[in-house]
Amino acid sequence: MRCTATDESGVRWLASGCRVGGIYQRSTGLPFTPETGGDPLGLKSPYPFDFPDRIFGPGCKSAVNPGNPVNYVKTQCFLFPTPATRMGNAGRNSLIGPGLSNLDLALFKNNHIKRISDSFNIQFRAEFFNVLNHPNFSPPVVNNTLYDANGVAVTNAGLITTTSTSSRQLQIALKIVW
Repeated sequence: MRCTATDESGVRWLASGCRVGGIYQRSTGLPFTPETGGDPLGLKSPYPFDFPDRIFGPGCKSAVNPGNPVNYVKTQCFLFPTPATRMGNAGRNSLIGPGLSNLDLALFKNNHIKRISDSFNIQFRAEFFNVLNHPNFSPPVVNNTLYDANGVAVTNAGLITTTSTSSRQLQIALKIVW
């Protein structure tokens, strides 16, 4: 988008050569798997796991709390499989992590200086990353183990500890083009 002015020459100079640009990114979350720790199936694998049982009932239509990074996975919607040697019904990639919403903006002002050269330009740049300062959380892939091998609930299950984007950032620069 260009910004122009037609009144006084100072205002015209200030507004001429302006550019505004932006990128908006929105996506749904990545799938992840709720797990049971240990080796309850007796697979003797270096990476043992099992699935818990997914239950449906009041408050369990969705097994995630979309706006709650402290308790993102609704652990009350899962049970340890009985008997412990049975694989649960939750399944691989049965939960969806938090989505992403990010807006980046850029403002440019070109200042052509014909006295030096026809192509000489001093460009002022202001770039804003994550302008809305929206928190974009990563899925709880570290804390996706809901029960240990003995069926005891893990206290930090479903906790989101990282973000996928940084907080709001501003970058200002001068660029000389000749």
